[in-house]
Amino acid sequence: MKYALLLILFLLQAASSLSPSTLGEGRGEGGRPIAHFEYIDVYVDPRGRALAAYQFELTTQPGVAQIVGVEGGEHVSFKDAPYYDPAALQHNRMIIAAFNTGKDLPNQKTRIARLHMRVTAVEPAYKIQLQTAASSTGEPIAGATIDFERGQQP
Repeated sequence: MKYALLLILFLLQAASSLSPSTLGEGRGEGGRPIAHFEYIDVYVDPRGRALAAYQFELTTQPGVAQIVGVEGGEHVSFKDAPYYDPAALQHNRMIIAAFNTGKDLPNQKTRIARLHMRVTAVEPAYKIQLQTAASSTGEPIAGATIDFERGQQP
């Protein structure tokens, strides 16, 4: 009985010393936990035209990365969070869009959105596609490009 009680106390003490990062989360290259949070900064380059509206689609592999939040960009015209379907967050596919009818519009490469991700793989693959970019007159901006940069959450 005494030994059983000592064994239980020892096991409880050992379990309390484990950190959350050692409970089932493996580590990838560089010791970074496989499950982690990161952000994706999305940029559009309207090639010298005033960018008034955009729409893009971001997809990830199922079970590898999940979009957990969306915020606006760096230019005052797109500072507010863009429009998106919250239900789509659960399906590894998201269509994000914004527009601005003002006069102060970006005409060079600018960050239009920041997407917050919960990642459960060492190297998730993201696919991003610009579906449309339009000028203040509503005309499509031919040659506009989209790209993104990944970053670590502090």
